[in-house]
Amino acid sequence: MSLKSRMILFIEELGLNPKSFEERVGLSNGAVSKMGDNTRMSTIDKITDIFPALNKTWLLTGEGEMLKSDNDESESSKRIPVYDVETTGGSSGLVSSSRENANIVGYVDSGSWFENKETAIIRHVGDSMTEYPDGCWLAVKRVLNPRLLVPGRNYVIETDEFRVTKRIQKGSEKGYIKLYSTNQERYEDGQLIHEPFEVHLSDVRRIFSVLGYVVNQSGEIQFV
Repeated sequence: MSLKSRMILFIEELGLNPKSFEERVGLSNGAVSKMGDNTRMSTIDKITDIFPALNKTWLLTGEGEMLKSDNDESESSKRIPVYDVETTGGSSGLVSSSRENANIVGYVDSGSWFENKETAIIRHVGDSMTEYPDGCWLAVKRVLNPRLLVPGRNYVIETDEFRVTKRIQKGSEKGYIKLYSTNQERYEDGQLIHEPFEVHLSDVRRIFSVLGYVVNQSGEIQFV
């Protein structure tokens, strides 16, 4: 059995189809159909980071069981990947670019702080979201269905051009969401420094709900 065949078996085990699986993991369209011996290990790592119960050895070689044992799963589920990208609420009118590929630089064990719901941990910079200190680490969970976004909650919104942390509300037209800053600081003429703006959902590449944040006083996050 080929790697592609084993991948399809796992997708069926999840109750998904290849397209929805690719969207959930963040793979390009048709990535599953192209899987083979030349599939990059970074792609395999991305899959097992999202689905830690998947036995990587089985996927690559066919040896062992498809799913890890309960003991293995209980340990791996606490290892949350940390990515070398930033999200920002906006600092001096700037936003973080999302053009660079996100790479895993390590893992942290957050225990049950966020009820093991985290998809990833990324760094937040900027001053437009007053509830998140500049330089803190956000624990985020991937949102797979944009129709389930909750107005009034905070999300990390990623497009091809930028990655921002904002509070969302419904947009002025169907298909749009409006992104707000909680910092209400104004210029001398009364205009908001961090003005809200709208984005069409078709331009959004990924969305993450913000579960919480961690501030490390040592300045460096400790990997496991």
